[in-house]
This record gives sequence, C-alpha cells and structure tokens, in this order.
Amino acid sequence: MNVKKKSMFGSIGFKSRLLFGEDGAVTVFSVLVLSSLLLFFSLLIDYARIAALHKLTEDAVRSSVRSVLSAYDAVLYERYGLFGRGGTEGQTIFSETMNANIEGIKGLSNQGMKLIRMKAESSTLHNASFLGSHDVFGRQVLEEMKYKAPIDFTLELAARFAPMAGALKEASVTIGLLESMRKLYERREAHLSQVLQLQELAAAVMRDSGIDLMIPVQMNAGAAAGDTALGIAGEYHDYAARVMQEQSPENAGGPENSKAIEAYEDKARVFAIELRRISGEMLQRHVKLQGDAIKELEAARALNEDMQRLVLQANQQADRGGYDAVAKQKSAGAVQHAVPADSASDIEQIRKQADDLVKEDAWFSAYRQELETQGTFAAALDMEAGSYQTSSLASLAKPITNQTADTLLEGVASLRLAYGSYEENYIRPAAIITSRKSTLEQGEVKAKLKQQGEQAESLWKQARGLLHGLTAIPQTEEHQQVFEQVKQHYSDNLLFNEKSDETADTLSDLEQTSEAHEAAKRSASVMDGIFSGMAGMLEQTRDTLYYGEYVISKYPSFAPQHLRSMIMEGDVSELSHAVSFNNQEAEYIIYGFHNAVGNIAAAYGELFAARLAVRTMEGLLANRTLGHPLLILSAALIYGLEKSMEDMLAFTERGSAPLSKYVNIELSYTDYLRIFALMHGAGDSASLARMIAVIEQNSGTVLSAVPSGVSGEADVSTELWFVPGLMRVLGRIGLLDGKVEGNRYETTQTIGWSY
Repeated sequence: MNVKKKSMFGSIGFKSRLLFGEDGAVTVFSVLVLSSLLLFFSLLIDYARIAALHKLTEDAVRSSVRSVLSAYDAVLYERYGLFGRGGTEGQTIFSETMNANIEGIKGLSNQGMKLIRMKAESSTLHNASFLGSHDVFGRQVLEEMKYKAPIDFTLELAARFAPMAGALKEASVTIGLLESMRKLYERREAHLSQVLQLQELAAAVMRDSGIDLMIPVQMNAGAAAGDTALGIAGEYHDYAARVMQEQSPENAGGPENSKAIEAYEDKARVFAIELRRISGEMLQRHVKLQGDAIKELEAARALNEDMQRLVLQANQQADRGGYDAVAKQKSAGAVQHAVPADSASDIEQIRKQADDLVKEDAWFSAYRQELETQGTFAAALDMEAGSYQTSSLASLAKPITNQTADTLLEGVASLRLAYGSYEENYIRPAAIITSRKSTLEQGEVKAKLKQQGEQAESLWKQARGLLHGLTAIPQTEEHQQVFEQVKQHYSDNLLFNEKSDETADTLSDLEQTSEAHEAAKRSASVMDGIFSGMAGMLEQTRDTLYYGEYVISKYPSFAPQHLRSMIMEGDVSELSHAVSFNNQEAEYIIYGFHNAVGNIAAAYGELFAARLAVRTMEGLLANRTLGHPLLILSAALIYGLEKSMEDMLAFTERGSAPLSKYVNIELSYTDYLRIFALMHGAGDSASLARMIAVIEQNSGTVLSAVPSGVSGEADVSTELWFVPGLMRVLGRIGLLDGKVEGNRYETTQTIGWSY
C-alpha cells in the first residue's frame, strides 16, 4: 500500500516539474507559437476585410456611375438615336447613389457580423468624353445604324446599276477620250484652216500684184503698146533699127529719131524696173505668208501628235475598278429589261474609231511640200522677172535687131509660163487649193458637226438655265441668319475637335460649265465617282454607308416637287420659301454650303449629271452607226440632254425617274442622295461637324458640352481591427492599394463608363 502511493505521488511530481519547471522553455515556446498564430490570423482577417472593401467599393462606384448614365437626353435619343447625359445633375446622382450603396452595405452589416464598416469620405464625378467629339459621335452613329440601316435595300440599289456598269464604264472612257480628242481636233482643224487661208492669201497677193496685166499672152484691145512686156518686146525691132540708123555715118534720122530712141529706152528701162519691183514685193509678201502657213501647219502637226498619244493612252487611263466591283452584284429582284449584251463592246468600237481622227505624219509632210512648191512657183516668177530685167537692160546697151528681139520675146514667154503655172494651180482654176479645201472640209462632216454643236449648245443652254435658276432663287434674310447660326456651330465643333475647315463655298462644277460637250465630260466624271463610292461600300467598309444612311434617315431633304413651278411656269415664289434650312438638312451635310441655295444647286446639279451620263451612254448606242466618232459623240450628247431634261421633269412630277430605258426601274431623288453620300464620303470630319451643327441648331444643345461618358471617384475607409501598424508597413512596401491613417484603412476607387 505504501509502495503504491509513493508511485502515484511520484508521477504527479514529475508532471508538475515538467509544466512548472523553473527553466520555462516550453512556456516561452508556447507563447511564441500562439502569439505568432494570433498575429498571422489577425493580419489575415484585416487583409481579407481590405480585399472585401475594395470589391464592395468597386461595385458601389460602378453602380453609381451607371446610375448617372441612366439619365440621358431624351430629345437627342428619340430624334437622332444619340445618347448624351441629361436630366438631373450628374454629381447629385453619383453622390446619392454612392451613399445609398454604402448605407445598403451598412444595413447588411448591422444584421450580420459587421465585418466591414465602410465610410464614404468623398465622391466626385468627372466627365470623361463628350458627344461633340467626332470619335464619340461617329461611334454612336455607327452603333445606331448597325442594326437600323437598310443594308439590303442599299445593296439592292447598287445592284440596280450592275447591268449598266460595263456600258457606263466604256461610255465614261469613250466620252473622256473623244472629248479630249474633240478639243485637239478642233484646234488642229483651226490651224489647218488657217494654213489654207494663208495659202489663199498668198495666191491673192500674186493675183492682185498686177503682174498678169504686165505680161499678157497677147495685146489687149485699147492697151498702149508700151504698157506690157509683150508690147515693149514687139517695139524692139523698130528701136534697134533707129539706133542703127542713128549710128550710121549718114545719121539720116534727125532729132525725131533721137527722141524716139530716148523715149523707148526710158519706157523699157522703167517697165523692167517696175516689173522687178512688183515681183520683188510680191515674193516678199508671199514668203512671209508661206512662212506663217508652215508655222500653222507645224502647230497642227503637234496637236495631231497629241491626239495620237491620247489614243495610245486610252487603255491606260485612271483606274475605273468601281464599275467592275458593282458589276459583280446580283440584283435580288427580277430586272424587267437589261442592257444589250454587246453594248460595252459597241461603245468600245466607237472609242477605237478615235484613231480615224489622227492623220498620218506623211500627210503633213505632203502638205508642207505643197506649201513649199507654191513658194517655189512664186520664186520662179520673180526669177524670170529678174532675168527679163537683165535682158531688157542689156538689149538697150547693145541693140541687135533680130537676135535681141527674139531674146526679149523668149523672156516674155518665160514670164508668162511661170505666171500661168502659178495661176492654174493657185488662182484660176486653183486646182491644188480647191483639192486641198475639199480635203480639209471632209465632205459634209464639218457642216454636220457645226449643226449638231449648235443644237447641243441650245439644249445645254436650257439645262444650264434650269441649274442656274436654282442659284438665282431669292434668299430671305431669315433663311440666311439660320445658315449663319449653323455655320457658327459648325466652326465651333471643328475647333473643339481641332480640325480645319476645308470646305469651299463654290457653285457646282456642272452649273459653271459653259459648253455642252464639257458638261458631258463632267457628267462622266460624276458617274465615275458614283461607282467608286458604291464599290468602296461593297468591297472595303460599310462605315460610309452607315453614315450616309444616318443622314438620309435622320435629316430632311429637299423634295423635287418644289421645283415644278419654277420649271413649268418660271415662278420662284414657292421656292423662295421652300429653301429654308430645315428643308435641306441632308443636302447641307453632304455638300456643306452655308447659304440657302448652294446645297440644293449642288445636289440637283449632280442629279442632272448622273442622268446625263446614263442618257449619253444610251445615245452612244443609239447613234453608233453615224460613222464619224465626233458625229456619234455630238448626237449622243443631244440625245442625253433631251432625255435628261425629261427626267428632271419626271422628278418634279412624281419624285422619281426610270434608271434607264434598258433598266426599267424607278429611282427616287432620295435614292440618288444615298449614292451622292457614298460618293462624297459622309464620314469625314467636315461631314460629322455638319451633322453635329444641325443637331445643335435644332435642339439648342451644344454637343461639345454633353457628356457621353463619365468617371466616378470615391474615397472609402474602414476601421482596422488588429495591428494597424503592421498594415501600415505592408502599405509602405506596396502590398496594399490604399493607405493606413491611424487605425483606419483608406482607398480610392475610380470607374469610367460610357454609352
């Protein structure tokens, strides 16, 4: 019994010494472990609370920012599909929403463990972007039209032009070539006409010189014997006899004989000198005219070489790939009529006929030789006149009756032969000049070209009168004031976007064109632009389509029916009221003229140009059998002008006109505006500024001051539960996103959001 008790008490003593030994090593170790664990878990708990604070703050700020953007300008959205801040002031919404979010979180905390007690130190709202910025405005327009733009309809519109693409492409190239050729042709022919005129003037110099009267074939009745070379030569036998008699030893002639000798010598000497003088003056003037004619001929040759280069370059002109891109489009609807399959090749053949307008270089060489030959004939006559003078004066120095008389008669015959050769070729019957004149006139071609040109100019005068009438519409001061206000909005927006105004307020190119043929060439250029715009939409990007469709759908355009009274009756009273800004907003955005008539004139000028291009293409096909390429061109232009005027009347009557006689589909004025928007590119900075200017004018809201995005910033803090000093150290080494002030942790959260 005693032994057992001792054993039990001994065990208790061992344990007591183990736990409460005087060395305390285990106790210290336990304290260190437990305190380290406590510190670690304390740090972990506060860190977790800080992470939760960041998440809750981010959610609160994001919710508050979105609440701010929920207040938008209803007018901008309903009318233009744009989102911009409106309604209650943004800072108020942001602060109230932040407080509500914090209070909501506090309420939840009060019901639970109260792990995070947040406190909003401050909250600030900043405007991040503005609707007046082109990037922001353009993005919203694209988003608006991405789902609303009638893509299928616009593609169908492009497809309607597809059947005519090949023919219109060839027509554009052909018209461009033939118009350039026509100008050079007319200048070349004017030079050649001047050459012929100088030829005739040179012949007139010979004809009017009087030489033919001095060297007649026979004596004219009533003419004095000594008045002509033939008469003087005929009297020489008597003169020689008198001289021989005077020189004889008997000298039986007497004073009368001496006077007769002296009179003949004076007459012969004066005649020879006068003939030589007239001949020399004639040759001098002839040489001058001949030189001028050669200069004119060489100028014509240079123009002919330019024409030849145009023909060679015809297949290397500017890229017209837009026609090919549109030609690939297939129309979803059935086309009632199609352009003849060989129309493009027929027009190409017309273009190839332009080579017929070019003359061979040998032709000019032959003509120059002809001019030089004419000069040679004139020089030959002058040479014979000089020979006659020499012979005549020599005969007076040493008279020999028979031999000298025969020499003088031979000189007269040579003179007459030289003049007769010139006269036959260039004066009467003027075989060479007559033949050359017939060649240059080309039969009836020039007469027909002149007639067609006058008819085309008459028609163009009517068409230009219509286009010019648009610019002559009376403009009221009230209308102009609105345009000035819009211009100010436009300039302010460009300044806000740091863009420059590159728009030039000029009249439409077509309206300024004074010639019908030049109008045809410019209309072909307009059609090139139309197909280039459609091709860009089809092949590269549809942004331009979206912008253009936005303009057509959101902004009113000028109805063509307003023009009917002016066209039919010449009454512009209705137009003077109809040209208000709000009736032509779409045209203003596309063209950018800050006056009441400029945009309308530009739009309807391009409408007429587009119709003229299509109708002239039809005219080329209708008149391709006329043979001469310039006759075909003039006839096609007449056809195009007549049909285009009919189309303009159709627009004023029902708002649309057939696309072509080959493609029996009606296109409205609005359809053409869609095409013009594609052609001009509705998404450039100037166009966007005009869109914004119109909105500001109509709504009274300056979009440059309307936020479309905001950023919210909030400073939030929470109390730290454990060791704030250690958390401060962690913050200093960059492990925290906030800072520790006292026993509180503070953080700033910034969230940006936009429409």
